[in-house]
Amino acid sequence: MTNQNNFWDTISNEKPVRLFLPIINKDDRLLLQCIIKKGKGNHFNLLFQQGTLPVNKIDTNTSCLVSLDNGGKSVSIECKIIQIINNQTLEMVLQKTICHEQKRKFFRVDCTLPIIISSIIPDSFGSSDDNWKISGTTTDLSGSGLRASLSKEPPENTQVRLELALPNTEPTIVKTLAFPVRISQLTEKLWDAAYQFDHIEDEDQDAIVGCCLVEQRRLLRLKVEVEVEVEELEEVEEEN
Repeated sequence: MTNQNNFWDTISNEKPVRLFLPIINKDDRLLLQCIIKKGKGNHFNLLFQQGTLPVNKIDTNTSCLVSLDNGGKSVSIECKIIQIINNQTLEMVLQKTICHEQKRKFFRVDCTLPIIISSIIPDSFGSSDDNWKISGTTTDLSGSGLRASLSKEPPENTQVRLELALPNTEPTIVKTLAFPVRISQLTEKLWDAAYQFDHIEDEDQDAIVGCCLVEQRRLLRLKVEVEVEVEELEEVEEEN
């Protein structure tokens, strides 16, 4: 527990993170962006924009997963919901942390975009087992690779074709060859996978970096907006 507490102390306070939220009677988890605000010991709050937290659908009896970047390292936090506060805040307690080593060539941002990974073997070749395809969503993105949430287990030590949809004015589909850096099973039906780009065109890489810059600015605005909303709500509650 001492090492975990020391590691928890290194995690920055009041920064954007991703929450895999368990939903009642659902196998899949809802991916939400929020702000972490550390409290005493292993306790912390997660702050959400107004209207984004599905309060009546949350499975409070199941552990949650929080994903964040901490000093260039990808970290997953398993935690428990203590209580729901004012429809915009979850009070949490840390259960354990998992640090995922990753090499970084480009800055990385939290970003939720649809992706498809598939076999590099063309459909007209190989057996049916060779022609597989898995869809998912990114959890963070950089010019050199990405991290994704997948509902099926992807193959290990296997180069894949990766398609990524960028939310530009005109939607852009980036196609690359990628190799898995790490694959972890988080729950029975949820896998976390990090991929590095083996081959990507310069214009596609530039498009990804541009998308990351836009998302970085949006997350900074989100942090300010959420903190202001929560402060205003706390003031109203104190007055009442």
